[in-house]
Amino acid sequence: MKTERFGGLLLATGVAVGVAAVVGIVTGFEPSRLPPALLDIAVYKLTVAAAAGLLAAGAIVRRYAKRNGHQVETDERPFSRGASDPPRLPDAPAPGFAAKPEESADLRVPRQD
Repeated sequence: MKTERFGGLLLATGVAVGVAAVVGIVTGFEPSRLPPALLDIAVYKLTVAAAAGLLAAGAIVRRYAKRNGHQVETDERPFSRGASDPPRLPDAPAPGFAAKPEESADLRVPRQD
């Protein structure tokens, strides 16, 4: 199942459950009046749905971790010395970067009591 379709299915299910809850509250439905056997079935369904949600979340996280696994840093340098070296910051600031610190703006924020 495609991720977009699965997301749409989850949204539709959420809307249906929300509408059912609101209708139940408005009509005065009380789940405690149901027979105990039906309540047991409902609890087991919720447990299975929670387990399925956890399995799906774990699978999604694992999939993205495997997909992005090549980005993990290793001890080996992926670049060779030469033209393909990654860009580096300069060793010293640019000339005139903070030549006159007394002229720089005062960035202190006044206390607000």
